Amino acid sequence: MLYALQPYLKYFAVLGLVPWTERSFQQMLQKIYTTAIILFNIGVAFYIVVYSPPEGDLLVSLLVSCIVFISQIVTMTVIELQVMCQYDRYYEFCLQLKCLRRQFQCELLQQVQRLPWTRYIKYFLLGALNIASVVPGVYVILHYDYIGYFWYSLAAVIINRFQCLLLLLYAELLGFHVELLGLRLKDVHNCRQLGVHSVLDVKCEQMCSLDYLLSLKRAYMELYRLFGQYNGLYGWSIVCIFVVMFLDSMINIYWALLVLAKIYNFVFIYMTFSTFVPLLILLFTFCRCGEYCKRQHMLIGSHVRGLACTSQRQLEPSSQAYTAVLAEFAMQVEQDALIISAEGFMDIDYSLLMSIFTAMVTYLIVLMQFGSL
Repeated sequence: MLYALQPYLKYFAVLGLVPWTERSFQQMLQKIYTTAIILFNIGVAFYIVVYSPPEGDLLVSLLVSCIVFISQIVTMTVIELQVMCQYDRYYEFCLQLKCLRRQFQCELLQQVQRLPWTRYIKYFLLGALNIASVVPGVYVILHYDYIGYFWYSLAAVIINRFQCLLLLLYAELLGFHVELLGLRLKDVHNCRQLGVHSVLDVKCEQMCSLDYLLSLKRAYMELYRLFGQYNGLYGWSIVCIFVVMFLDSMINIYWALLVLAKIYNFVFIYMTFSTFVPLLILLFTFCRCGEYCKRQHMLIGSHVRGLACTSQRQLEPSSQAYTAVLAEFAMQVEQDALIISAEGFMDIDYSLLMSIFTAMVTYLIVLMQFGSL
């Protein structure tokens, strides 16, 4: 499924976010191109911060603006380096996802369709929103002669946001396959509860077999491996993206409050709102994807435990091996959770979102107190 999207995703190579091709020579050229992007942005950041910082602003605003600017450059650098050093692992991730799809079709006898078109529209709208959110900032700068760090961080902002979109798409694909596995386990559970009453019920008999259970167990193992590959490929990118999105949205909310307090011109409200609103939407969407995977994993665990209870009530001698495999499967589901994790620092779910909102309120109060001194 991810291979099918490659003709479209490869254009993100312009930003250095995906490999353009599997050919080694062209990958080397792309690495040189990505290195040039990194060095250029770091050089601009060093010159602006050290030799030509913006003037004529509140001290607290200058400080937090500089912090956000540096964090955006650092995040962009981490993203580019992590992608650039793992081209082969990226294609391995794509191939593993393709093999998992074939496993669903061949072993589990389940037709795996493409993602619903509504989900593609969602990501298209998120991309359009990220592009459109830059327009108010450009308008304010061109008409009110205010530059700040906007132009110098624009490339880093675009790279960070579109990397977040790609990570959301990959997480959506993982969650889609977790959902498919959960539906298949639900069907097996229903068949075991109803029982095979007829010789003609061949499909139900096959789904209740030990071989089919082993196929389900292998599919879960492959899914767990895919989640591990995803977390390994993009763990540090996720950490940095969440940090910079937290900082950027919080600081722009702070500036919006200063505008409402009439410390800055009211026109800057367009710039602040067009920054923190898309960031909060991306934060919510990312945490929602992680929460969806977590809940689907919990459903898989409930189906496996239900299968174990149903199997224990059956008295056939052949059910002993089935029950033993189910017990092992249940232990595997309990220990190997299908979660999106950022290098062990945090799990991506709704609890993280609430922690972010709580921290935002706390630091906004601190900033407002410093700003009033």
